[in-house]
Amino acid sequence: MRQGWRHFIHQALEGVADDPHVRMLRERLRSGGQVVRVHFEDSGPGPSYRVVLSLDRQLSELRVPHSESFTRWSLEAGVRMATLEDEVARFTLLLRERLQVVEAELGRSSLQGVLVEVVRELGPPKAQASLSGRQVHSLSEGRARLQAMRTVEGVITTLVKDLGTGLKYDEAQVAGTLDAVLERFVSVPSSHQP
Repeated sequence: MRQGWRHFIHQALEGVADDPHVRMLRERLRSGGQVVRVHFEDSGPGPSYRVVLSLDRQLSELRVPHSESFTRWSLEAGVRMATLEDEVARFTLLLRERLQVVEAELGRSSLQGVLVEVVRELGPPKAQASLSGRQVHSLSEGRARLQAMRTVEGVITTLVKDLGTGLKYDEAQVAGTLDAVLERFVSVPSSHQP
């Protein structure tokens, strides 16, 4: 337990260490490389990013597995995906990851119910259309439901900030991207989502 506490303190003071792939990417950028574009890929053993770099007019590629470290770096650096479809796939993955705790506590069906309530309240058009006529298990009124609603709204708010503040998308782009992310998330079972 003692080592866990020290590790926690170190991370709080120093920040979470980058994974080896992100460290390599940072080294290439420090040596003068520039990011040309980044593609999201969901094939092989798991989701990853294909980062195209330029150094002295030479292009090279670096494959980086999806990780919290890469997400943190890309948001801090303001690095967007090459296409809107790649951005939607990436943020759908982030939404799923950030809602795992709620899903573990409540179950998939109850999480879907809470998410449906939040989406219906917010009213994004694509997500609304994919929910039309859908019946999902909803939590009864109470503390667990309110906590789940707050958590889901907090996760969605964080995604909005990541898109707007971190990646500098304008308000219309944030709304369109988030709507597409929510549509994909509510319409595809969790085992099939990128």
